[in-house]
Amino acid sequence: MLDDQFGRTHRQADVFGDGPVVILAGAQRQAPDAMRAWEHALRTRVPEGTRIVGLSNLKRLPFFVPKGLVTKGLGEQLPKVPILCDWKGRVYLDLGFPADATISVGVFSPSGERLGLITGEQTESRVAEIIALLSR
Repeated sequence: MLDDQFGRTHRQADVFGDGPVVILAGAQRQAPDAMRAWEHALRTRVPEGTRIVGLSNLKRLPFFVPKGLVTKGLGEQLPKVPILCDWKGRVYLDLGFPADATISVGVFSPSGERLGLITGEQTESRVAEIIALLSR
């Protein structure tokens, strides 16, 4: 279970189950900007019923940075996408996202099986790869 930037708790069953899922995952300070670019590029192109969810690996967040400041910033930058706040970094790694990447996009089946992973900034060719993975 992880809370999003608005304090809503999400279980695995809340994320997976109804249709394919695209997870925009980041572990660096620039991740929210990269997530926003990916979300904007994918929103109108993914098949109907596809969920887009963010996942922020916050394990390396300095202890002196208030969690509320982080969640407020994520809420302002990505108000339409739930960003799951992984304060311990466990879910992030369990889903197979690379620890050192600024942004990675994972495509998952409704059951949670990972269908593919794209790492890097949003480009037209990478968006096409995501759409192709969703078409499997």
